[in-house]
Amino acid sequence: MNSNAQKAPKEMFVGAPPEWSLNQPKSLLQQGWDFLGAPLRMVLLPDHLNEKMHFTSLRAERLANVLPQLEGRCLDIGAGDNMLLKLYQKKNSDDKAHPAHQSVGLDVEDWGSNCTIVENCKKLPFDDNSFDTVCFIACINHIPERVEALQETMRILKPGGKVIITMIGKVIGEIGHAIWWYSEDKHRDVHEEELMGMNSSHIIKLLKDTGFNDIDEQGFVYNLNRLYIAKKDAA
Repeated sequence: MNSNAQKAPKEMFVGAPPEWSLNQPKSLLQQGWDFLGAPLRMVLLPDHLNEKMHFTSLRAERLANVLPQLEGRCLDIGAGDNMLLKLYQKKNSDDKAHPAHQSVGLDVEDWGSNCTIVENCKKLPFDDNSFDTVCFIACINHIPERVEALQETMRILKPGGKVIITMIGKVIGEIGHAIWWYSEDKHRDVHEEELMGMNSSHIIKLLKDTGFNDIDEQGFVYNLNRLYIAKKDAA
């Protein structure tokens, strides 16, 4: 992650998605409405406008798929407005001792969301074996030093801990980023090592090359997005 590679316009962050948009599984009515509105919610409109029209936004799709997978103390890399961890902490608000409340959002830009700010992900400012879960939500393609970031993830994860990645495919990602007028890459310089999407084979190779062997892969949003969950070997 690089200071030029992760900046986004502050107007992109518009508060929490509505609770109904995080419901899983979706009702049949919501599934049908989302399917009819697919061109709007996946291509033409930003998340907050989709949510006003009662379409499930792409950010809500990601959050709804990742939240159930979070365990223990989490680090969210590329956290932006820190929404994932805010929702995780809200989910565990009745238990103040829950490690959700010691979780950390990390980014290269300060969006006023109580994130730890770093220059890049080559060296993360955390102790070995200090997190149960590390997340890269729709961001590892924008991190030039992605190999080092995953090596650091392996270091800071506890034995048996897991890394969670969501990512769109290379071709769809390149088409999408060319069309999405509201995308953050339209507002900043793009690093030469950034990618607009990554295929499954690329993600899995990165994970295996950095020591993750127990890898599960699932599709969501009509299989245009992928969810990867990889575990560090137990001690």
